[in-house]
Amino acid sequence: MAKRNKDNLRIKRKYLLWRKDAQGISEASLDKSAAAITLYDDWLGGKDFRAFHAERARSFKRHLARLRNERTGAPLSAATTNGTLRELKAFFYWMADQPSYKSKISRSDADYLTPDRKSENARRGTLWKPHPSPAQARHVIKTMSTGTVIERRNRALLAFLFLTASREGAAISLLLRNLEFKSGCVQFDGRYVDTKFGKSFSTGFYPFGEFAEVILEDWATELTQTHLFGATDPLFPKTKVAVGESHRFEAVGISREPWKSASSAAKIFKKAFSDAGLPPFSPHRVRDTMTELANDHCRTPEDFKAWSQNMGHDDVLTTFSSYGTVPPGRQMELMGRFRKRGVQDDSLIK
Repeated sequence: MAKRNKDNLRIKRKYLLWRKDAQGISEASLDKSAAAITLYDDWLGGKDFRAFHAERARSFKRHLARLRNERTGAPLSAATTNGTLRELKAFFYWMADQPSYKSKISRSDADYLTPDRKSENARRGTLWKPHPSPAQARHVIKTMSTGTVIERRNRALLAFLFLTASREGAAISLLLRNLEFKSGCVQFDGRYVDTKFGKSFSTGFYPFGEFAEVILEDWATELTQTHLFGATDPLFPKTKVAVGESHRFEAVGISREPWKSASSAAKIFKKAFSDAGLPPFSPHRVRDTMTELANDHCRTPEDFKAWSQNMGHDDVLTTFSSYGTVPPGRQMELMGRFRKRGVQDDSLIK
């Protein structure tokens, strides 16, 4: 176990408390900050954070470049490395204002923790991300088994994700009362639904397919009429596990409790695609699929704004820069079409 410095632990706790209470940072973001600081503290081997200088920052960057993923053995990704450096830089900037630290730590030295521009550009690159096409997604949902309540829940979950482009973390924290089938709408209440930054917004069903709306409504009806769920019960309850006939723990139905994490929902999503003979796509790729679908429906700036706002985005550019990358084949097809059109105004050629 790495040697710990008590002063380091004390200032780290103070910083995380400031991030939580003064900046309102989420638990997930706090975990990232804590992990980055712990990684640096482990590397220091018990030395005080105040013994910081430019060469130490450069040395730590070299250390990060040599680290390997424990599971795959591959070098750490640019996203992981650069995220760690950004978290540490913010931490040292903050310490540079703290009593007994500001005389020891220089912000200009902390600037050496800035990720290099090349790897940062690679991380922010807009390479096309493989995702299911709308047709593939419809096929998967239509072919999912429905023999058990768990299978019907799983199918309804996928239908919901593609109808709303919701993140799986938000989906599993929804209550039945958040659904309004008459208006085809979902209320994401950030007070208790796990939305990004706790944001509250309304989402209308995307034109993914009426069959998906029927699947979702049938599921909600089954919950209320067969399982006697109420308005404050979860829309997607977790699996109930008990000792079965084989005297082993096994799935025996659904409980009235929500999932505690989105990992189970992600596994269900990936398995559904694998079972259909398709790649095990991540549920986060749903937004890429639905942004692709926008090309079939949006014709005016107002159309694109409504489509983007429906995902909970304030800015249309957020939607299309994060999820709207054109597939390489389609990009080349469009460029070929543009060339065939030729120059639109010959007077521009001198």
